[in-house]
Amino acid sequence: MTSSTPIVIIGGGFAGLAAAVRLVDSGRKVLVLEATKAGGGRSRSFHDKVTGREIDNGQHLMMGCYHETLSFLKAIGTPIDQAIHFQRNLGLTMIKPGGGRIELACPPLPAPLHLAAGLLGMRGLGVLHRTAALRAGLMLQGEIMRPDDNETCDAWLRRLGQTQAVRGAFWEPLIWAVLNDDPLVASAAMLLTVIERAFMSTRDASRLAIPRLPLSELYVDRSVALIRERGSEVRFASPARQIELDSDGRVSGVILKSGETIATTEVISAVPPHAMLELLPAPAREDLVFRDVARLESSPIVNLWVSLDRPILDRAFVGLIASPLHWLWDRDRVEAGVDAGSRAAPSRGPSLLSVTISGARSFVNDQPEALRELFVGELGRFFPQGPTPEILGFRVVKEKRATISHAAGTYRRRPETRSPIPGLLLAGDWVRTGLPATIESAVQSGHDAAAVLR
Repeated sequence: MTSSTPIVIIGGGFAGLAAAVRLVDSGRKVLVLEATKAGGGRSRSFHDKVTGREIDNGQHLMMGCYHETLSFLKAIGTPIDQAIHFQRNLGLTMIKPGGGRIELACPPLPAPLHLAAGLLGMRGLGVLHRTAALRAGLMLQGEIMRPDDNETCDAWLRRLGQTQAVRGAFWEPLIWAVLNDDPLVASAAMLLTVIERAFMSTRDASRLAIPRLPLSELYVDRSVALIRERGSEVRFASPARQIELDSDGRVSGVILKSGETIATTEVISAVPPHAMLELLPAPAREDLVFRDVARLESSPIVNLWVSLDRPILDRAFVGLIASPLHWLWDRDRVEAGVDAGSRAAPSRGPSLLSVTISGARSFVNDQPEALRELFVGELGRFFPQGPTPEILGFRVVKEKRATISHAAGTYRRRPETRSPIPGLLLAGDWVRTGLPATIESAVQSGHDAAAVLR
């Protein structure tokens, strides 16, 4: 090996590109290998012929506490104020069957008082339910018995005395959104990590942030340009076949599916767990760390992109209570930067709606026709007023392995950044970052891996 031997990064999503940018900024030479023609992993965009728009594989949401992500975007020159819309204050609108609304509007107070005041003043909930929510918020600050990874969100919320109404209006939408799993199985410890970062530190940390640009434009194109400007390389349509080890079990190269071998002693694997395991020689997979990785299960997300002849939302997005459709996003309002918590006069003309079904195990194998019927039925349940809008286009995007499952008791299966193989670092939203599998976790993992090699 010579001093010019690159660090090979396998995977061109948030984790891999964040690691690459950090490394080239420190003067290291990298080679990013991406199996697809465009990159982006599970956070990508593409031109869709059905809707005629540039769409993401699914709507992604950030928060003010995404410090690693915002640092990465600034490093690649993304104009944050133009590319991402931040709420002024945390706000959320949930719609009940029949069209009734529950509104959370947090005032500009220091954290966590802003959340306490917002919960106490939620419109659409009775006093008993608002008081239960406030009690939970106060207990979070000094709770004696914190949940461990073996306690489910459902059990923890019962322990906090949360009513079913406040669970449906606040807690369960939060759980589906950040853990992508059912509250009956999801880890309460993972949820508490998010609550503490987002709601207990600063008021700005809890603000929701919605990308206004397609994801590939937001970060992929800019990252690739910067990496190449610094004299390093990004190869698309270059899938890796195996990580090569020497007789001492150390990384010695990467073999591509084309047959080419790239010599290197340092590799960052930034692909999902099943893909990472396939890259390892069979004997290496017998290590206890990798055997635990093999036990990680996936949780899917189904995204519906629906072109309507007229808009049905008066704001950027809403959640639905007691529906398999968790979130509805008006993409035209999102791209225009309409504040997520404020009402606006309905726009005219066609509208593009993005619909998110999290933890979609019951729907991931359904045909588009069945999902269209589900959408139409829920539209009638939650928006009964006025004429039913006409569907002009309907596109289904399925991510069968969108995230790992955050089922209680599984966090210990997630591996550390340093793998048991000398020279192999692990990155991705699924490694042991202390966070659930989110964009922030992916970027943090890339930065952690880069820190080991700089």
